[in-house]
Amino acid sequence: SVAKPEQVDAYEVGAKTQFLDRRVTLNMAGFYYSYKNQQFINISPVTAAQTLANIPKSTIYGGEAELTARATDMLTLRAGLGLLSTKIKSGINVKGNRLSNAPKLTFSGGVDLKVMDNDAGKVTVTGDMSYQSSQYFEVINVPRLKQKGYALLSGNIGWESADGRFNASVWGKNLAKKFYFTSRVDLLAGFGFDYNHIGAPRTYGVTVGVKY
Repeated sequence: SVAKPEQVDAYEVGAKTQFLDRRVTLNMAGFYYSYKNQQFINISPVTAAQTLANIPKSTIYGGEAELTARATDMLTLRAGLGLLSTKIKSGINVKGNRLSNAPKLTFSGGVDLKVMDNDAGKVTVTGDMSYQSSQYFEVINVPRLKQKGYALLSGNIGWESADGRFNASVWGKNLAKKFYFTSRVDLLAGFGFDYNHIGAPRTYGVTVGVKY
């Protein structure tokens, strides 16, 4: 298939700041995108054929902020926030809908705690949490394919030798065993089912490394 050229008017403003003797870093940005003929992959629910298509007019705007605070020499706190609004302004059967893969709210937070730093090496404990609100995976906004908001937890215990040559870590991801989708495709009309990609389950492992 052939799609029309995509055009966008993009406006962005932001700031990068440090204060409290550079112990706190705060980065912020705001943006507004106005699209004409935004391109996307359309998948037919009857044949599963994938074609390149256009959305006549759509808009995206929002803001992002990232904060890093070095509370002590041993403790660092991290946080990030994203706000997003998307809307299809014109198009058959999609006017007023949200764009795909566009959660309105995303948040992340983390902590890095250095529990040891001496001649035997450095040991750091890290914990992370990420959250994203509900989203659609296609522009039709089929209710049954909507992914609800969810949070993921991960952690890591890492060791690094005093000379920085050797390192090892024990880590885990999706520690709460959250079940969620990363992609969903409507194939009900032609095949009698929806095609889904499921997010990774709880995973854990050990990593070791050496620098030559």
